[in-house]
Amino acid sequence: MVKNIAPALLKVIEETAISCAVDIYDIEYQGETLRLLITKPEGITVDQCAIFSGQLAQRLDLENLIPTRYFLEVSSPGIERKLRNRTDFEQSIDKTVSLNTNCGNFIGKLLTADEKEVSIINIAGSNAKAGTEMKIAVADINFARVVLTDEELVNELRSQKSKNNKEPKKQAGCEAKLAHRESPLAEEL
Repeated sequence: MVKNIAPALLKVIEETAISCAVDIYDIEYQGETLRLLITKPEGITVDQCAIFSGQLAQRLDLENLIPTRYFLEVSSPGIERKLRNRTDFEQSIDKTVSLNTNCGNFIGKLLTADEKEVSIINIAGSNAKAGTEMKIAVADINFARVVLTDEELVNELRSQKSKNNKEPKKQAGCEAKLAHRESPLAEEL
């Protein structure tokens, strides 16, 4: 996750995440691009990404932590996010996952996950009959991600719609700070 990130830069990223009430899912700093994936248990909105990005950019520029030109990209890891560690797998139990392994490729419902192995009910894949419970050693997994079946996509969309109808659109905290910033373009208009 965090490779080649200076400790001072990482500290500012983490502090900004805390102040905006988001979690850092992944950080990548390659060439001139600092790319961050942020999330929350209930999901992340475009507005929350924009607020976090604005807050972080302001701090990075004020503290001159990246002295050269850079591009800041902030987004959600998405519904079909990659699974990188035990926590990611544990949070994806009961979801459909795609596994690229040393034994072939599999798509199945994730049943369990621990530090040594994951188990799935196979839906499709190499050398296994659909409906078969399979145990796959974590060491044999080359790449994994959540995938959505049509039914799961419909359920996810319904869940998001339900959340949007119940929750206020904006969250207190970062928005208030961002709303008070004046745009230099406002003076020109």
